[in-house]
Amino acid sequence: MVSVLGLFLFSCGKSACDCLADTEKLAQEAIDAMGDADKTKEVGEKSLANLEACKDYTEADYKDCAEKDND
Repeated sequence: MVSVLGLFLFSCGKSACDCLADTEKLAQEAIDAMGDADKTKEVGEKSLANLEACKDYTEADYKDCAEKDND
């Protein structure tokens, strides 16, 4: 299931900025899920899929996203 989700996200042409936004969203979801084992597991699976979908981006790619947001 997670690998299918990862492939789906990657095939949609997820940009570095999409990856950064999703990572930030998932981090907040993880904080919100504290104490809920099922939700924590779900967020973990989403995070793994996001990590796989975004594995080809570098820190420089994410820096460009931050610069675009400041324009």
